[in-house]
Amino acid sequence: MMLKPKEVCQELGMSYRTLQSYVKKGYIKPVVQSGKWRFREEDVERLMGIVRKRKVALYARVSNERKDDLVDQVKYLEENVKEYEGDN
Repeated sequence: MMLKPKEVCQELGMSYRTLQSYVKKGYIKPVVQSGKWRFREEDVERLMGIVRKRKVALYARVSNERKDDLVDQVKYLEENVKEYEGDN
């Protein structure tokens, strides 16, 4: 199966500019079809073993008067990070 650059970027969690850089460095080789880049699924899977997903740092803070809100903020951040990780 051949993948479009956008699909590769989504699968690997990287920007198009990073993908271009990887092509230039020879990490992955595009197949040109009708003047457009396409990538073999097996090449993308091979690259997945090289590319590491970015780590996400959570940060929450509140004023001394609103310490109860801190628990809610942390819960909200954790839920959104799980959704983000699930999309990759």
